Amino acid sequence: MSAFDYYIALDGNGLNGFEGFAGVARLRCDPDRDRWDVLVRFYDGVAGGHALSIAPGGAVGFLGNLSQQLLFFDPETLEEVTRASTLRFRAPEVFYESQTHVAWTSDRTFVTALGPEFCELSLDDLGRARPVGAHGVTLPHALKRSPSGRYLFYGAMDHDRLGYANCAGIFDLERATARVVKLPATAWHLGVHPTRDVFYAPTQRCAPQGDMEFCEYTIAHLKNYLFEIDGERAEVTRHLAIPKDLPATLTSDVVVTDEHVIYNACASGTLVMVDRGTMSGVRFVDERPRRGRALGTLPVAVANLVEGLSRANLPTSTHHFLKALRAARMSPVDGSYGLQRSPCGRFVLSAHRGLNEVLVYDYPSMTLRRRVPFPSIRESFPQHFGRLSDPRLGFHHTALLARAA
Repeated sequence: MSAFDYYIALDGNGLNGFEGFAGVARLRCDPDRDRWDVLVRFYDGVAGGHALSIAPGGAVGFLGNLSQQLLFFDPETLEEVTRASTLRFRAPEVFYESQTHVAWTSDRTFVTALGPEFCELSLDDLGRARPVGAHGVTLPHALKRSPSGRYLFYGAMDHDRLGYANCAGIFDLERATARVVKLPATAWHLGVHPTRDVFYAPTQRCAPQGDMEFCEYTIAHLKNYLFEIDGERAEVTRHLAIPKDLPATLTSDVVVTDEHVIYNACASGTLVMVDRGTMSGVRFVDERPRRGRALGTLPVAVANLVEGLSRANLPTSTHHFLKALRAARMSPVDGSYGLQRSPCGRFVLSAHRGLNEVLVYDYPSMTLRRRVPFPSIRESFPQHFGRLSDPRLGFHHTALLARAA
């Protein structure tokens, strides 16, 4: 059985997804029949769509966002099920503090970060949050449950007031205690080993603007790391470093297989494929648009350059802007943000933000099998965007749900 649904969080056209739209795209995939059906839905009254996850039973989905709202949707229709404000519990300390990620503890309950603590909430009573314990980091980001179910693994974001995070967190659900693993660089995102309580975290190297302001960060042109971290021992067991002039800048989804760790290097326009056995061999799958396809992305390139220039504090931070261009290999078109492996293991799906397409690869060869185009954002907001506007839906984190063919 190879049929499955691929869900993509949407944050609209632009670089700063923290402030953009909020929606979900679903790609209904049946590779054996070569069927690829697209459905797109944006939600009013919420902004900054970022990450999503599907409850264990598959009956409800969660759209994490940057507007302090818990929003749930029907995975079959994408219709909104319910939403709730988290401002009843606390106001954010920084603009990008929000409930972007959750870890499901049952079909109806989940854990998320509210300020310095993890709290468990229920879909049956979203007005009540039960404290679980302190998470111990600046601001938890990607949040995943370990294969045994005992641990929560999470990255941590740099913080306007607290500075660089440079750590990852491990929360023991049985003991309600957190342990922090110190790192030489910040890691937002992670992927979990298929069977062991081990996770893999690539670095997210950002440069703040002004006086340590990360709300509109630029890309830092520094070496990047991938860390293998043992959850039970709370320690780095292995790691690799990638020189700054290789295309491995910024990250999003992380896929872990028996043989590889694969993740988006969204600023550099590649997929990074690491040999998990040696934790040293690195392959780059180049996803930059070329020739005629690059000409079709002109509205995207112009929009990114304008927003990039408005984000960097010029002229005093011209060096930050130039470093960001170098990290992006001088390409004004952003790369892929979403990455999942099909349930049958034969395919890897990459949600390419700049091209507004999903790229389907055969695994493990990573040979491109198909491009699936998605509609322009103009179809969802015709009153706001004209014919020459940036067409991107704004692909971000993804999730996958197996289904009957």
